[in-house]
Amino acid sequence: MKIAILHEMLVKLGWAEKVVEKIISIFPDADLFTLIYDENKVWKVFHKNKVQVAKITERIYNLTKNQRFCLPFMPRAVESIDFSKYDVVICSSSWFAHGAITKPDTKFIVYYHSPARYLWDWTNEYKKDIWWNKWIKWLLLNNLFLKLRQWDFIASNRVDINLANSNNSANRVKKYYKKDCEILYPPIETKRFNKEIKPIWVLKNLETNYYIIISALTEFKKIEIAIEWFNKMQDKILVIIWAWNYRETLESKANWKNIIFTWAKYWDELVELVQWSLWLVFPWEEDFWIVPIEAMANWKPIFAYRGWWLLETVLEEKTWNFFDDKNWYDFVPKFIEFDKKVKKWFFDKEFIKKHALQFDEAIFEKRLKEIVYKK
Repeated sequence: MKIAILHEMLVKLGWAEKVVEKIISIFPDADLFTLIYDENKVWKVFHKNKVQVAKITERIYNLTKNQRFCLPFMPRAVESIDFSKYDVVICSSSWFAHGAITKPDTKFIVYYHSPARYLWDWTNEYKKDIWWNKWIKWLLLNNLFLKLRQWDFIASNRVDINLANSNNSANRVKKYYKKDCEILYPPIETKRFNKEIKPIWVLKNLETNYYIIISALTEFKKIEIAIEWFNKMQDKILVIIWAWNYRETLESKANWKNIIFTWAKYWDELVELVQWSLWLVFPWEEDFWIVPIEAMANWKPIFAYRGWWLLETVLEEKTWNFFDDKNWYDFVPKFIEFDKKVKKWFFDKEFIKKHALQFDEAIFEKRLKEIVYKK
């Protein structure tokens, strides 16, 4: 059986890329395709000799080093990839990958992290992020977005098997594409986060009395609100792990030394930072986010905004606590209450670990193999 794996962009090592990495480990002889590839950022996991890149978007990205300039060309790029010799194509999609063209007898499986958010429910936020108020951009992009939405809907009909990473993503696929999805939660490395790591990095750089946010630093994630509140709580240390386009803006908003930015962390270094933290702050809405489950595998309770997929994985007062206001007006009193519970060992360590096991990577692997090899 000849298998291909397709992922839109390999320009960072985020959590969608973790899913791709796991799929490759399940099907090691599969060929990997992408629309944009940045060797400097992903070579540790996705070596250039094992990645086939669509020529159209590859040239544009190599010239500009900005994936946004590739946007108008992505439908054409994904349709240009030749999958005619493959029996199965497994697609990891948040943007355009589900628009690949396959033969009638090829099984085309799409794992939806999300429908293209900037085309659908996050359109206004995306416009703001690219300074949409500039009239030239409005003139050029308004028609482009309309055409991309039309293409995106039509492309969704090319899929044979629709999988979604959460009920929330499945509901959004249903709303925008009119398709039903099977829910298959992402593979979580519970064993890796369950092991104990000696505090080498932490003891060199931090006291172990700190809280963490792990996220790509974009405007959508609302991390500036967390910074605003931690600026007012100088006795609380916040460590923000990761990087992306919005990092410099966020750093400029951090007024006190109690807010620390690190670059992206991987493997044992990341496990160490999670393990020696007090708990994880989760301030935004997501379709599914692997980090909180990884933190629970390391027994850490989560403090989060009440919404979206978090309600699928939560056992309130057992593994998580919530604040409710989108602008975080109730954050501080509920933060203080949650902090007291954590320090008094209110949350059962073993119970939290056990709860995380239902998302273990072995479950993902077993089900995906069943789908791929089913006649």
